[in-house]
Amino acid sequence: MKRVVSISIILLIITFTVSAVEKDEVWWGSNYMPGNVAIGGTISIESDYWSSLASIPSGGYESGFGVAGQAELLLYKPVFGAISPVDFGVAAKARTGFFFRNYGSSSSEPWFPVGAAVMGTAHFGFKGFDIHFSEFNDSPINFFNILSRFDYFINLGVAFDILNGDSSYGPLGLAGATGVNYFVNDNFMVNAGYNLWNGYSGYYVGGSFKIGPSQKTKDISIDLDILYYQVYLAQFYSVYWYTNYAGGFYFDDSNYKEGQGTEWKLTSSDDNDELIMKKSLLKLNADGSRWWQVKYVDGSDDFIYEFLLDKEYNLLKLKFIDEDTGRVREYTANEDDLAVYKTADMRAIDDSQYKEWKTETVKIKTDAGTFTADHIVHPEEDLSYEWWISSDVPGEMIKYEWKDSEETITGELIDITSGNKSELGGF
Repeated sequence: MKRVVSISIILLIITFTVSAVEKDEVWWGSNYMPGNVAIGGTISIESDYWSSLASIPSGGYESGFGVAGQAELLLYKPVFGAISPVDFGVAAKARTGFFFRNYGSSSSEPWFPVGAAVMGTAHFGFKGFDIHFSEFNDSPINFFNILSRFDYFINLGVAFDILNGDSSYGPLGLAGATGVNYFVNDNFMVNAGYNLWNGYSGYYVGGSFKIGPSQKTKDISIDLDILYYQVYLAQFYSVYWYTNYAGGFYFDDSNYKEGQGTEWKLTSSDDNDELIMKKSLLKLNADGSRWWQVKYVDGSDDFIYEFLLDKEYNLLKLKFIDEDTGRVREYTANEDDLAVYKTADMRAIDDSQYKEWKTETVKIKTDAGTFTADHIVHPEEDLSYEWWISSDVPGEMIKYEWKDSEETITGELIDITSGNKSELGGF
């Protein structure tokens, strides 16, 4: 009667605990619930090498392979606000295997121990740590997704060897294990770790099947779309400003015709590297917004972007190729992006500045041809900017130079193209 009452009390406690935990979902939990039962087995390589060196004058040690089965009952899950990653339980374990004693080049006949253990168990989980790209599930940001399937555990109790053959140890000793479980799905897990059994210790691998529901966690997955796009936005803007807004100013590019493009070569006096930039107008919309394409080639990395600018040169859309998947992605800019990137203050040169800085009208020859151009010079304290400007070319600029005390960067128009079309599609 007392046994029945005790079992009933335990079941009542488990039921009450499950109900209390299930009442509210948590944002950080584990893959267990009170009342879960996990049944599994392990294979291990074990020895008493270190303890034997200290206790056996001959330096012999015992080693072998262990095979164990375990049944675990989860009993208690403390909840701290919306956090409950810890679980406690009890486990029964049975172990056998074959072992032998090593003496240098010789060893004893193997023996086959049989034993059992009772242990307390504790788990620490990471369920709820889900980070993903909501749109791009194929992107390689999955560390935290994987982490949510792991739990760390530690078991400790008493082992009793019913048969211990030629072992140097008595029938009673400590039993324990520590390691990690990885949940392949809600019920099946694989595990690996380090175990201790009555003087023997070693590494093991195994698997278990869990019976019962997993803990529910709130949907707090972090959407990394914003970060994902910001990486490409930063890349686009850094190169685009560098190649198109010489000295922080830009010149009128309204004279581009649909399909018309320009090709530029950029060089630096610091090194022998060259950057080729190709810019073309793909489409002019009725509202004045324009689809552009730019390509960058530097000998190692090639980039291509297609983007929509409004009449005030605000970025509305950006298309690019995902470097990890090779797929075309499209980003629609929001007000926050506009606020951030407007801080660069891309200024046009007004008429008064143009007249003040113009030094002469010259003939200039590049790979794109020979042109009559206004030579504009804007000196500053430690810098000097020069432009060669002509309304006869798309974008009006033929050449520019930025100079400081250490470096000169030169951009030069090398070709004017036509018939350019979208390579990333969509319009």
